Amino acid sequence: MKPWKRLARRTVYQRPPFLAVHVDTVELPDGRIVEGFHRLEMPPYVVVLAETPAGELLLFHQYRHGLGAACLCLPGGMIDPGEAPEAAARRELREETGYTAENWRPVQSVVTMANMHGAWGHVFHATGARFVQAADSGDLEEAELRLMTRDELRAAIGAGRMPVANNLMAAALWLAGF
Repeated sequence: MKPWKRLARRTVYQRPPFLAVHVDTVELPDGRIVEGFHRLEMPPYVVVLAETPAGELLLFHQYRHGLGAACLCLPGGMIDPGEAPEAAARRELREETGYTAENWRPVQSVVTMANMHGAWGHVFHATGARFVQAADSGDLEEAELRLMTRDELRAAIGAGRMPVANNLMAAALWLAGF
């Protein structure tokens, strides 16, 4: 398949490093012109499915403004420029939860909303997670750390308490065998 050709771009909003919104005019491989195609630019990010030695999973109960409600979320966040995905996953877990983990396994790297922005998300499964320090994420969101068994998490998902803040959280759970 041939890629689309961008003929013009107008940036309508930009707030580095979080988001840029562009309006493109593109030419399709068959010659048709599409005006007003919106494209979002967002940085790559990580999601961590972390387990304690007792098999409990680390989750947050957190208010998400886009959703307008509090929900359960997995730890994670943006990858800093020049940072490797696993290093970002380790940093985010420590900052957000105060935990570190002994064993790290990359589960999958996926593109979310590929037609609109194509941001890469990297899923990691961390085991042997232990509390080492107070959390200090610097995030705007108030968050309450929850330790849950797999059965408790499945029940919470079934009850709609984890409407999944992004596609990658769903993928992380699915890829890790939930």
